[in-house]
Amino acid sequence: MSVIQRMMSFHLGFLLVSARRGTAERYALGLTAVLLLGSLPAWPQANPQEEPTITLGISIKLPAGGPWPVAVGTNEAIFYVPAVGKGEMSGVLLVPIGRFLGIRIVPGMHGDSVKIAVTALLADKKELSTATCDQIGSWPGVDAGSYEGKKDESFPLAGLGKLGLPVFQVEVVPAKGPPPGGFRHPYANFRAYCSCESTRDELNPSIGVLAYPDAEKCVEIGKCARCCRISPP
Repeated sequence: MSVIQRMMSFHLGFLLVSARRGTAERYALGLTAVLLLGSLPAWPQANPQEEPTITLGISIKLPAGGPWPVAVGTNEAIFYVPAVGKGEMSGVLLVPIGRFLGIRIVPGMHGDSVKIAVTALLADKKELSTATCDQIGSWPGVDAGSYEGKKDESFPLAGLGKLGLPVFQVEVVPAKGPPPGGFRHPYANFRAYCSCESTRDELNPSIGVLAYPDAEKCVEIGKCARCCRISPP
């Protein structure tokens, strides 16, 4: 029995006891809970592959005015992509400008630094927003440069400007776990996720979303970007 199933059984038992001790209304509530919980599928039982150690990632600053959501009163959103292995995880920004549809950014570990390969993806008959992980990995494009940096170093992806595309500022940051209380993918390393966040100030809620891509899959990071993960060799 999975952890989630145990938790459901515990809460179900609690509701049934409360129903017996309480009024008819509590009984009805307990019965409703039985029907709802009984209709929920259990997580599949599987043995996940061991995840690589993830120590660094990159924060990509997305300026206001693009297709990504930015909180009112701030200038940018932050697209975070972890450096997994030699480049298992990639971030894809949909930036349709001229002959290009978007930008693929692939961070990978290189000793104690992160090496970043950037490619401007060319217009094609296929839709980039619905492309598979394999299609994005082999998508025709133009090299926009290779960059490397250690923790806390920041630099522009200058090669994009030479192609007429927005020049994004990137910072190499320590890998982090998801926010406390957030959703935990049952079979993924807690650090193997992509996110997009934008916060106005301490008094206003932030705009934020995160997702864990499975191997050979791409996931939408809200309206911010896509995140894809290849299978390790």
